[in-house]
Amino acid sequence: MASNTNPHPQTLLHLVPKNPAAHDALLHPDNLRFVSSYHGRRPGLEVGFHVSSKPQGYVITRLGRNADLILRQTTTENPMSGTHVAFEINPCTHHMLLTTRSKYLLSVTFEIDDEKTEYKETITGGGVILYGQNYEITIASYKFRLIWRTLSAAHETNADLLQGLAMQGYHSSLQLVKGMRSRDRPTDIDLSEAQSWHMTRLATATIPLFQDVVRVREETGSGGFGKVYRAIDRSSGYLFAVKVVDLAANKTLNIETARALLHREIKVMERVKHDHIIEYLGSQHFHTESPEIFMPLRDGALTSLVKSIATSFVPGQPCPDFSARSEESPDMNLHSALFRLSNDVLEHMLRALDYLAHENLIHRDVKPDNILYSKSNAGFTFQLADFGLARHYSRHHSSAGGTVCGTTGFQAPELFPLCSNVNAKQSPKLDIWSLFATIAAVRSAFRDFPPGTDQYPVILDALKKKASMSGNLKPMARLHPDCRASAAQMLSTLYEGRGLTTPTAKIPPIGPDVEPQPSLLQAAGPSNSRQAMDGGGRAASRTPPPPLIVYPPPKRYRRMGRHVPKRKAQPTTLQSQPNRAAKAGPNRAAKAGPNRAAKAGVVKRRAEPPATRARAVAKPGSEPRPPPESSLPAHEDPPETVLHIPGAFVD
Repeated sequence: MASNTNPHPQTLLHLVPKNPAAHDALLHPDNLRFVSSYHGRRPGLEVGFHVSSKPQGYVITRLGRNADLILRQTTTENPMSGTHVAFEINPCTHHMLLTTRSKYLLSVTFEIDDEKTEYKETITGGGVILYGQNYEITIASYKFRLIWRTLSAAHETNADLLQGLAMQGYHSSLQLVKGMRSRDRPTDIDLSEAQSWHMTRLATATIPLFQDVVRVREETGSGGFGKVYRAIDRSSGYLFAVKVVDLAANKTLNIETARALLHREIKVMERVKHDHIIEYLGSQHFHTESPEIFMPLRDGALTSLVKSIATSFVPGQPCPDFSARSEESPDMNLHSALFRLSNDVLEHMLRALDYLAHENLIHRDVKPDNILYSKSNAGFTFQLADFGLARHYSRHHSSAGGTVCGTTGFQAPELFPLCSNVNAKQSPKLDIWSLFATIAAVRSAFRDFPPGTDQYPVILDALKKKASMSGNLKPMARLHPDCRASAAQMLSTLYEGRGLTTPTAKIPPIGPDVEPQPSLLQAAGPSNSRQAMDGGGRAASRTPPPPLIVYPPPKRYRRMGRHVPKRKAQPTTLQSQPNRAAKAGPNRAAKAGPNRAAKAGVVKRRAEPPATRARAVAKPGSEPRPPPESSLPAHEDPPETVLHIPGAFVD
């Protein structure tokens, strides 16, 4: 077999045969021109953008019975499809993929070919092929060694050069595709998939959702919770974020308590589904001290975005982060750029907070660090993240106002009743105040706010000054939460109700900023026992205010086991107490008797003296029986006979 000594310049890798079937593939007439070797190695099939007879865009090379490289052997045990597999480029992340085009997914496997690797994991059905990393690949009956081309002796440098060569071929292929007829063009990949690719996986997954290549993780941030890494999804080549939580880092909580709090955060994230709330993609290693949470990878946090705009802005030149937006003026100054950015943040976060309020949830830690952004040609998209302090809200069982939560500088006044004189329960209005503080920080590029102190009176005074100059945002900065506007009210007022979750009929207008009057319980005295003591430690005596409404005393009902004074029996003659059934008419009179039917159909016997039975209506044709003789003296009333029935009552 004759083979080219020098491979084609666009060759990325070789498929070197490992079994007779793979060796026969090199002898196929249509494959001979793509067989080469270099540096004295065994010959193999070339893989590159030059192999395909026509440009395929992101597709590098296809293999199968009727593909770019011919693999014609097919058996009952190992059938071969027309296009069985393909090497592709992910246009968003630029990673190379081995994708399975056949319905026989289990017929394609590969594993790392490295003697230094102790554990070799076998990947089934295709996945990411790392630049510079050799593999062993099985395609139906064919077995190959995937050997990358060597462009540099250094492994990392060689991987970078290979990726550059692959991207060069990809861009050349795209240019050739533009000159083709529309019916001959390959199917395009929408670049917006980089933001939403995971949603299809969530809806159709029957196996573990995400598996990343641990050895290529890149750290992107860290904090008191742990670290955040940029990871590659093994199946699709897309990027996502892995949040590795260090449960032992919290010195105030033991590991099991910290694990329980993390579990609550995960449950909240599983529950919420909104465009402006970061998605929860899954978790793993939850039983260890370093559980991992999977989330979509975004460009960064709002804090870093604002700081980058402030530092890169040059007077007289367009802002680089807004230059792609046609409506932006080229002579926009920094203040106008930050004001426009803050309006986008405000609208997106109001939508998210309105959704949370509708779901009876409080985030309790809204701040720039917990607002993530992603940039596209249409502008910025902001999402709320980090639900570690989120709580369920109930009007009857809400947390006390003194329970401190959140971050200094963005906390609401009701969390500090001694400083703000605001006594109120925690509610979704707490997040509205935090959002106002976030907008104030963005518009000042973190220069004027938050102040460089942890003293809440200083922070509160600074926000009061910001509120006085905020115009239509003043309702968000009212001290008392009962007067503060809700997210739904602000969306209706500022954005004509776009993005509302709360029904419009349930949104009242924004009321005046009037301190609410204390309730009756508050007027009666403080509920805190410490406040109810006077200066000497004695209980403070206070005269309760007169009630607004005085109700009559409740009726007493006869119950079993309680002593109730006996009531004198009424006269037993028909003339002295007429039958109520007779008054109701002839139909009711026929049914009169001592039985009383309840509304639900339960019959209860009225407790009455035996003598009253003489008042029963006599049957037609029969003589009325005289009342029984009493052995008591005439001046004494007969004793009352009481039939104790649980739940019975007496008029």
